[in-house]
Amino acid sequence: MAGTPPLPISIIIPAYGRQDALLRALRSVVTQDAPPAEIIVVDDGSEPPIDVSRCDTGTIPLTVLRHETNRGAAAARNTGMRSAKSEWISFLDSDDHLMTSSLAKRWELISAQTGEGLTVFACGWAVQDKAGRTLGTRLPREANRPDQFASGCWFSPGSCVVMNRKAVLDTGIWQDEELNRFEDLDWFLSLSLRGATLRTLPLIAVAIERHRSQSPEKVELTARAIMDKWRRTSSDRPLLRRLRAYLDVECAAANHFAGRRFRALAFWARSLLAVPRLSLHLSPAWERGADALQLASEA
Repeated sequence: MAGTPPLPISIIIPAYGRQDALLRALRSVVTQDAPPAEIIVVDDGSEPPIDVSRCDTGTIPLTVLRHETNRGAAAARNTGMRSAKSEWISFLDSDDHLMTSSLAKRWELISAQTGEGLTVFACGWAVQDKAGRTLGTRLPREANRPDQFASGCWFSPGSCVVMNRKAVLDTGIWQDEELNRFEDLDWFLSLSLRGATLRTLPLIAVAIERHRSQSPEKVELTARAIMDKWRRTSSDRPLLRRLRAYLDVECAAANHFAGRRFRALAFWARSLLAVPRLSLHLSPAWERGADALQLASEA
C-alpha cells in the first residue's frame, strides 16, 4: 500500500459496541492494496466508548466521531456523510469486512462506467457465520425503477455500495433517524424516486456476517411506522402495495425464526395476496451461478 495514491472514497463505519469486530473491519480497510482517502468511524453511543488505538491506519486519515447517546444506524451514517470529504462514499458495517484487494478493483470498475445522475454501485458478497465460514455468495441484480426499490434491500447497502457524495447530498434526502430498522429500504426508495439507479459490479468484495435474531415485535412496529410514513407522502397505490408486501415478508421471517409459525404464515399469506407471485422474494434478487470475481477474505 505504501506509495499508492489514495482512492477518492470515504469509508464510513457506524459502530455500536462490537469492539473486536470493528477492529477487524478497520484492518480489512487498512490492508487494502489501494487505500481510501479517509476512514470515518461513528461511535453511536457505545459504552465504553470505541477504542481504535490498537489499529494502525498508517497514512490513511482516521476520524472518530461520537454520539453521546445511541441514536441508531441512520443517524450514524448521516453523521458520517456530513463529515466525509471525498468525492465518493461507501458504508461498511462494523461486523462486516472487505475482501483482500477489493477496493481498488471496485474503483476500477466504477471509473470505467459513465452516466449522469445518481448511480448506486453495488457489489457481491460472501455470507459468513460467526466463525468466519463462508455459507454462500450473492451478486445482486440491477434495478432502475422505484417499484424494484420498494421490494427490498437485496443489494445489502450497509456494506456493499459506493455512491457519489455530491449526487446524494444534492437530493437533500437523508436517512430517516426515526427508524431503527429498514432505514436503508426507506432511504433508497426515496432516492429512486429522484432517479437513482442500481448498477452491479461483477465481484464478491465484502464478507457479511449473517444475523437471523430479530425481535418480531420491533420488526412489526417499524414496518407499521414505514407504511404510515409512505401513506402520508405517496398516492402511488401499486408502489405502496409492493412496499407492504415486502415488509410482510420481513415480519414473516422474524416470526418464523422466533418460532411463531402461525403468525409467520399469516404474514406470508398477506404478502402473497397483495402481490401474487411464484417466489417469496419480490426484489430483483441475486444472480444464480454468476460470473463474479471471487476474492479471498481478509481475516
